[in-house]
Amino acid sequence: MARLAVRGEELIVELTWWEKITARHADVRVPLAAVEKVTVERDWRRAVRGEPSRGVWIGDLLYLGVREQADVRDFVAIRPRRGPVARVDLRPAASPFARVAVSDRVPEATAATVRTAVSHHLLAPAGSGCADPDPAPRRRPAWLPGRSPAPAPPAGI
Repeated sequence: MARLAVRGEELIVELTWWEKITARHADVRVPLAAVEKVTVERDWRRAVRGEPSRGVWIGDLLYLGVREQADVRDFVAIRPRRGPVARVDLRPAASPFARVAVSDRVPEATAATVRTAVSHHLLAPAGSGCADPDPAPRRRPAWLPGRSPAPAPPAGI
């Protein structure tokens, strides 16, 4: 079943091969900066909103794909019989989705992991590499071939 994972500066809903085919969607990738709130819903129905748009919706068995409500899109990967759901609410315009909801075996631990990653991302200093995707280019050391540490001799000697 799908699972939430944090890789670098992204929150990823990792789907199995059959879930990608069924949902007609690749893994969902969201920047950690887009995460607004992470909760655990005991009742999976509270995490699902809107009408089915793309994916599979099988009664009390499987909810997998994109759901739409007005101009809001959510991605869900829920198995109702598996218990609680990890729900991630996202900031508007920062992601193609407003909410991601995933069934998880240990939703409390998953939610805590995502919260920790988001707080570390938000608290990272500007020069820590999190916010600087294009660092200044390095200069070649003088001892590398093609570079001479000594000035060239004057012409005619």
